[in-house]
Amino acid sequence: MDLKFRRTSKAARRALCRVAMEPSKADKILKEVENRISELTGHNIVKIVNSGNAALLAVMSNLPSPFLIPDEGGWRGFKQIPKFLGKKTITLKTRLGIIEPGELEDTIRENRPSALFLTSFAGYTAEQPVKEIYDICSENGVVLVEDASGSIGDPLGRLCNSEYNDVIIASTGSPKIVNAGGGGFIATSNRGIFKDSVILRILKVDPYLPAAINEELKKAPQTLKKLLEATEYLKSKLERVYHPKRRGVNIIIPTEDPVGDARRLRKIIKVDGGNILTVCPNYDRLKKKALAVEIKNLEVESITKDNLDDLIGCIESMIRG
Repeated sequence: MDLKFRRTSKAARRALCRVAMEPSKADKILKEVENRISELTGHNIVKIVNSGNAALLAVMSNLPSPFLIPDEGGWRGFKQIPKFLGKKTITLKTRLGIIEPGELEDTIRENRPSALFLTSFAGYTAEQPVKEIYDICSENGVVLVEDASGSIGDPLGRLCNSEYNDVIIASTGSPKIVNAGGGGFIATSNRGIFKDSVILRILKVDPYLPAAINEELKKAPQTLKKLLEATEYLKSKLERVYHPKRRGVNIIIPTEDPVGDARRLRKIIKVDGGNILTVCPNYDRLKKKALAVEIKNLEVESITKDNLDDLIGCIESMIRG
């Protein structure tokens, strides 16, 4: 098994070096990146910032609380940044991270939140029913903010799509779909999201990084397609995974000994350059005893059928429930 951790592409690194040597091109490239993100998302206003958390901070600082966040399968920043801002959050009960329409309607009616924050894939493992969620939010005057770090370039167009959200935020750090090694963005068609321009100036991106983001954006749709196909294959072959029928970019496997299983698997699953195992319970994944195998962290060139079959064999030999 020859697995490699995802790195920023050579094309992205070369582009970053070129603009560092010719800084006069930085503004032109920034505009190109903004246009490319606008094409990918459908939103007509784009701001590049220095991280995914910076994007979240900028949006949350411009919206009144309370915010609605899922009880699991979200992003830790959903809980941490409101505390920093002194804003209130309301926890939405989910089904293993998946937001259910009836529960969402009841919670909105009882609490009147200003916005709902979610990730495209709950815990990176299960696609949210974003269209249904957006319809409910729209009917109730709730802003839907989708963290699309894991879904940029969705081949089915259901995620990271302006038709089904009010705001998209994303990280372009490592190892994300747009794997530029840093940065993030906000995309929206609502200018009110940017009424506090001071925050955006504080959180602005390094002037050279958009060159790397630009190159990574070009290959995002193909990268995501490959990751989705690999994860679907693993889910079809393994007997026990959470959300076996939903699209995602990782698999989460129930186990009674997640720490021990992770330790044993790391001895036999060798990944050049990084780690692909996340121990649960974990708010960012699922709050269950489980082990997440982060297919999204792998170089797409190393995601071959042979490597996936070897990975299945390793998992089945070590994780016994």
